[in-house]
Amino acid sequence: MMKIPQTIIFLAAILSTPNVYGQYTSEKGWFEVDVINDCTGGCSGTIVRGCEGLQIIIRMTATSPCDCFAGIGCCDFSYLEENVFVVKPNPEQFTYTQAGNYRLQVLFERPNGPDFMDIQINDKTAPDFNIYSCAGRSIQVDIQDNQYNNYIINFGDGSPELEVPLGASNAEHNYANTVPRIVSVRGIDTNSADNCALTNDDLVPVNLIIPSSFDSLVSLTNDQLALYYNLQPDIQHRLEISVNDGAWTSFNALLEDTSEQDTIQNLDLENNFYCFRIRSIDPCAGSEVTSPVICNVLFNVAFEDNVNELNWSSPALGVIDDFEFRRNGGGSQLVRPGLTGTSSNDTDIDCDTEYCYVLNANYAAGFISKSLERCGTSFSTVPPEPVNNLTVSVEGNAIDLIWPENPAEPIAEYAISRGTNVNSLSTIARITEASFREENLIPDEISYCYRIDAVDECSNRNEDGVIACSMLLTGTISPDNTIRLDWNDYEGWENGLSNYTIEKSYLNTPAPAIVSAASELQEIDNNDAEQVIRYRIRANPIDNSLSEAFSNVLTIIKPNNIYYPNAFTPNRNNINETFTVNGKFMISYELNIFNRWGELVFTSDNPETGWDGTFEGKDLPLGTYVFKVEIIDQAGREIAKTGTVLLIR
Repeated sequence: MMKIPQTIIFLAAILSTPNVYGQYTSEKGWFEVDVINDCTGGCSGTIVRGCEGLQIIIRMTATSPCDCFAGIGCCDFSYLEENVFVVKPNPEQFTYTQAGNYRLQVLFERPNGPDFMDIQINDKTAPDFNIYSCAGRSIQVDIQDNQYNNYIINFGDGSPELEVPLGASNAEHNYANTVPRIVSVRGIDTNSADNCALTNDDLVPVNLIIPSSFDSLVSLTNDQLALYYNLQPDIQHRLEISVNDGAWTSFNALLEDTSEQDTIQNLDLENNFYCFRIRSIDPCAGSEVTSPVICNVLFNVAFEDNVNELNWSSPALGVIDDFEFRRNGGGSQLVRPGLTGTSSNDTDIDCDTEYCYVLNANYAAGFISKSLERCGTSFSTVPPEPVNNLTVSVEGNAIDLIWPENPAEPIAEYAISRGTNVNSLSTIARITEASFREENLIPDEISYCYRIDAVDECSNRNEDGVIACSMLLTGTISPDNTIRLDWNDYEGWENGLSNYTIEKSYLNTPAPAIVSAASELQEIDNNDAEQVIRYRIRANPIDNSLSEAFSNVLTIIKPNNIYYPNAFTPNRNNINETFTVNGKFMISYELNIFNRWGELVFTSDNPETGWDGTFEGKDLPLGTYVFKVEIIDQAGREIAKTGTVLLIR
């Protein structure tokens, strides 16, 4: 006899007779057990059966050798263990709360001895069952349990409960409307109390069976994919598969209507198409409706020179609206929707960067098939375009370089090469910006030549580009103020030169610019008010998007033309009456004249005021006198001259 500790419920007083649904008689017939819980088909025999929580009432029969009642201890009860007795009244109520096999004993006074009855308490769980909806508001109940002899179905609409035996066909029921219902099923064994647990499931009766659908198909690895469902509740579903557009076959028996996802394994997603559809079944009518089809797509990426080539194919089954690919890599994400056909090229890539792609097939039914992920590293052997537009400008003792960048060609490094002619270039700097300044040069004496070499992020170097030299402007001036300018041709632009602009200015005032197609200029400047002329050449490209190039600034200084006589005759005949030093562009002037003893006899700070051969109002004798003149011209030069002049009377 199995003995299991129990929780026992005693009543302190003699119970009034409850609603008794079944009656069992002890071995000797001296007491009987009434089961409070319901009994199906009548409860009888010498063994009481039920589930955990079974409540019984024990009472003495008319043949009992002792009529137990409160206060008289002629009846000793043993509920759980043999020979462990407790005095209890008649009648007595008790609840068995744990599963087990027990012997209920009552010990009567001598010489009568004990009488007994066996109790079987099982721990059977609530039965599992499925509800399958049918058109016309009908359902079938499919009981998935085999613990009990019989099952009782409550359809939740007030109709009588239906008892079906183990292994019976699906129970069918029709509802009058589409009001939500709760269906319950509980199990019961023959000659057993009806107190076992039940299972509830809710449903809404339907008028029509509509197709279920997929949410998505996701290719996971080379041999497995995941299907995500949108299944109609309480509908019997079957998943079907077609391989490479072949015949449809059932993939599994039935889908649970609560299923949200299945993982399909042992596939070959590198080479085969797998298409799926859901059959929604009406078990009452034996008819079916079919969902739209979803399939995997075969997708590959070829990482080629400067392009990632995406190619895909899809089976004939299923209706696909379009495709889109999603890319991760390079620190960003890219989505390219609305693709048709079977290929697409991705050129928006960086060199030596890992990219991963997934192709989505967008079905007309609203669901998505996601391909296997394809990853690889982009590369390029295409060199950057040569730098064929280079502007070289002189700025004081520095030279500025500037050239246009191509946004489509990310450059990792520019190498600056320089020489004093096109055949003597060597690298002087490596930079990342498209501009450069070199200082501490003498560009008013030397023409410097430059070439820019570009290296991209894939370490590809461009072919040699243009060599551009700074314009060295030189010039001369003749005594008649004829000015000749020369400079080297500017050759730094692919589309060539439009013309040159000769920028001209005086020390204090601007002058009109001169346009020339040649790299030389000759002009006569007769502006006697200006001694200093500044010239600069501006080279103008045909391509207006490029910057102009500038030469060094050349300063031309006109001669002073200082002159003076070696004798003068101050005899008041208005011919050669005074001595003065003459010249141009003088801004400061001082003339001093001395006699033979070194005495100062004349001074003047005005070149218009000459010496008339007198000293303190008196004529000086003829003879040789010494003069000294100090002049500062417009160019800021200091000029000092000393000589003698003969005074003749």
